[in-house]
Amino acid sequence: MAPSREQLLQTTKLFLEGLNEFTPESVVQNRSPTCTHRILPATLKSPPTTNDEYAGFVGLLRAVMPDFQMKIVQGEEPVVDEGVRKVTVHTKSRSDTTIGLYENEYIWVLTMSEDGTMVDDVLEFADSLYTSEWLPKLSKAATEAVKK
Repeated sequence: MAPSREQLLQTTKLFLEGLNEFTPESVVQNRSPTCTHRILPATLKSPPTTNDEYAGFVGLLRAVMPDFQMKIVQGEEPVVDEGVRKVTVHTKSRSDTTIGLYENEYIWVLTMSEDGTMVDDVLEFADSLYTSEWLPKLSKAATEAVKK
């Protein structure tokens, strides 16, 4: 039996709470061990990441964006497909960083486990122009912060 709409939404809520806590542990806490995180569009040239790789990436970014927040866009509701255990959600992020204000927009497609309690696959569509401009700057600032 497919998980309920309520279960899929609860897992999505936990996923977003993990992003808002923004620690290496929290961002992967309700992902299955084999979860893959893909960032699109392909023009961003971002390879798929494992939980460990994504947690490491967040650990690096946390040094320059300690107050990262992700919220569902006001007036938008998640789209839930119980049959294939997917939830699609439109979000925006915000963080004061060491190099200025970061604000981005995303569409997330989360595929849940058979019982709906874990995220098995993350497909993240980011604003490609904004991401391509900011990611190199954030990576450089984070690398410099870690060296200190």
